[in-house]
Amino acid sequence: MFDWLTAEAVEALAKGVGFTLGLTLVTTVSSMVLGLAIGAARMNSARRFQIPARSFIEVFRNVPALIQIIFWAFAVPNLFSASRRRTIFFDNPLIDLLGDLTTLAIPYYGAAACLGLTLNSSAYIAELFRAGVGTIPIEQLDASRSLGASRRVAFRSVVLPGGVRAAFPAISTRLIHNMKNTALASFVAVPELFHEIEGSINATFRATEFLMLGAVLYLGLSALMSLVLDRADATLHRGQRSRRYGVGHV
Repeated sequence: MFDWLTAEAVEALAKGVGFTLGLTLVTTVSSMVLGLAIGAARMNSARRFQIPARSFIEVFRNVPALIQIIFWAFAVPNLFSASRRRTIFFDNPLIDLLGDLTTLAIPYYGAAACLGLTLNSSAYIAELFRAGVGTIPIEQLDASRSLGASRRVAFRSVVLPGGVRAAFPAISTRLIHNMKNTALASFVAVPELFHEIEGSINATFRATEFLMLGAVLYLGLSALMSLVLDRADATLHRGQRSRRYGVGHV
């Protein structure tokens, strides 16, 4: 029944799952950091921060992730002459190190995929964070300021944790969507899961079987990531629930 699932195919799919998890981890962390920074800049009253942040969000949220990945992988290097392109993007110590760490044949394409996915997801996270901040009671900010907290301290102690807690369910959904978007990296020859599924289909012509297996694997990865994010959400709200029910620290 499963004679089409050869040892070579299992090995290739396992490698693809590993690369998908790696891409997901890197882009999740980078998207969160960049998204929160852009969201904070978007809420800043100074126009020198607000206008670039708003432009960032509008551009990278509305350009499809696939176009962004292909742009960074192929279009940007072509802006340079052949010799400079080779030196900057394909033949230098940093790229060699990246190749050693990832075993990618063309490491820059993996970096381009990470960059495209990060820019796309961070633009959404910035807006989700801004919406989460909007749910924070103004009394909390007033209380922190009345106690002598500066704007920076109030942001770090009230706005940032409160906004992340409020927005985290929506952010979790976006991060799971980002995990599924890693399949787009196959268009720039990154050997993630969908790339290996395509390779198995080309080798065996068993499209139905491998696509159904791919769907099951992505469902499993989504369920795993949802479980991890639910635990993170529970951790973020643990102190809030303790205070709500009057439970103190021992």
